[in-house]
Amino acid sequence: MIKKIFQVSSILLLAGFSFFYTEKVTKIARNSDPIMVQIKNVKEDLEVMGVDPIIIDDEYIAGVKGCTIDIDKSYSKMKSVGEYKEELLVMSEVESDKNSKNKYIVSGNKKTKNVSIIFIVKDEINMNIIKFLKSKNIVGNFFIDREYLEKNISNVIKISKQNNIYNYGNNGNYEDKHMIYDNNLINVNTTNESKYCLVEDRNEEVLNLCTEYDMDTIKSNFIKNNIFKNVKENLSNGSIMVFNSNDIEDIKVSINYILSKGYDIVSLNTLLNESNSCDNYN
Repeated sequence: MIKKIFQVSSILLLAGFSFFYTEKVTKIARNSDPIMVQIKNVKEDLEVMGVDPIIIDDEYIAGVKGCTIDIDKSYSKMKSVGEYKEELLVMSEVESDKNSKNKYIVSGNKKTKNVSIIFIVKDEINMNIIKFLKSKNIVGNFFIDREYLEKNISNVIKISKQNNIYNYGNNGNYEDKHMIYDNNLINVNTTNESKYCLVEDRNEEVLNLCTEYDMDTIKSNFIKNNIFKNVKENLSNGSIMVFNSNDIEDIKVSINYILSKGYDIVSLNTLLNESNSCDNYN
């Protein structure tokens, strides 16, 4: 019996050693393959550096993921054709260990010259500003009070064709009992997902509730007056401008100023998207 156990153990040990040896030889051969050598030679030159998100206390400034060569996938594709071809390189995103969970988002990334503008809707949507945004091919972001949202859904659907719609709770007060209904109303009837909450000042209750519903919380000063002056003083890469005013003419002048300075006014989804189009570097 002992002899039999010894024989079986020896066979298993030999099989294990053989597998280990074979794997090691295969790895050495793979690493010395001219295709693999060439991939590794160009890896550093073709890497795209990302921009790390910036976290200061409980505030979050979005970053941009970097791109690097996926060595295994690139090698596999090139091996199937038998030679190194740069067009077969596979790029992948470099993940960051930082995220916006339980943080107030205060800005998009500082690398690109993009800004977003937000409008707060409580009683009505001024169609004059809707027409102006359309004439400029600008996507506005409208945070809409739940009462207006529920009673004027047909109007909301109409403006969502050009703009993005988000949940503003009950005049900025987000309540657990209404979150699912209000978000579904937006998700089902508009062209975007309701995934942001909005506050002017720190509000831990809102932050925690929105995090629970997998929503990010944006924090920005609300511009109520002296709109042009405020925009001029605070305009920078990644800015989030919140207009809480009915002074449409001043808002128009401010938007034209932003554009005249070479900024692109983009949706919140675009401004805060940290993904990188790594395929474009292939």
